[in-house]
Amino acid sequence: MSQENMRASDADREQIVTKLRSAMDDGRINLHEFDERVQQVYAAKTYGELTPVLSDLPAQRNSKSGPASAKDPGVFPTWVKIMWTPWVFVSILVTLIWLATGMGYFWPFWVAVPWGLALFIPTTVGYLVNKDQHNR
Repeated sequence: MSQENMRASDADREQIVTKLRSAMDDGRINLHEFDERVQQVYAAKTYGELTPVLSDLPAQRNSKSGPASAKDPGVFPTWVKIMWTPWVFVSILVTLIWLATGMGYFWPFWVAVPWGLALFIPTTVGYLVNKDQHNR
């Protein structure tokens, strides 16, 4: 029986998803492609079905010295930028509108704070999960 016809385990699928997440953080695939490929990974039953998911991505290096695997702790991952960029621009926009309309009651608070809190929760969970996976 060839390797391609052997059933994949949940651990095998998780390794593929980790590689896809790294490719997304490196900018090799976008969020939509990541989502599509993750769906393919979890639907796959055999190694042969998992192989095409990573076929157009370069092999990842194990050393920390390579540019593709170097993680600077001061740089935000792509998923954080994607989530928070609209919040920053909308918050600036509503604050400018508030300034232009006479600076009465600070109503931009009701736009920025609830939305910011709604983003803060998944960001915190994401960092904790990534930190936990990184420590393994």
